[in-house]
Amino acid sequence: MNQQEQATELLFLLRRCGHRLHGKRGGKVSQQRVLRILTKYGEQTQHQLQERMCVQQGSLSELVKKLETRGLVTRTRAPQDRRQVLIRLTDAGRAESEEHHQQFLERNEALFAPLTQEEQELLGQMLTRLLQAWEEQDEKARTQESEQEACH
Repeated sequence: MNQQEQATELLFLLRRCGHRLHGKRGGKVSQQRVLRILTKYGEQTQHQLQERMCVQQGSLSELVKKLETRGLVTRTRAPQDRRQVLIRLTDAGRAESEEHHQQFLERNEALFAPLTQEEQELLGQMLTRLLQAWEEQDEKARTQESEQEACH
């Protein structure tokens, strides 16, 4: 197999892995993400949570509403500024967050179980090297585009 064919095969394999990994995420990912953030950082204003998640206000409101309906979070007005809404985990929300996180860790471990610890470390190093090179290429391309636009 020549170098071009090898590169094509590697890309094909990475895409297949990506599709498999995407399908293994499981459940209500955005809702679980809200629960994990609240578990890690504690009570948050709706604005703080929106910034941490990088989502639109309406999207977050819908997520929080669903979690509140399920009894996993509560929303209250901040005593110091009634315009702000504070979002807090309930005991049920904390329990679900911890259970989901444990399942997440177990799924991750199972995904890479076919590889030895050394192979997993090597794969991590190789993927990191690839990502760094790709990011450098992207940055170089952005710089060249900026320089070209500045000349015109």
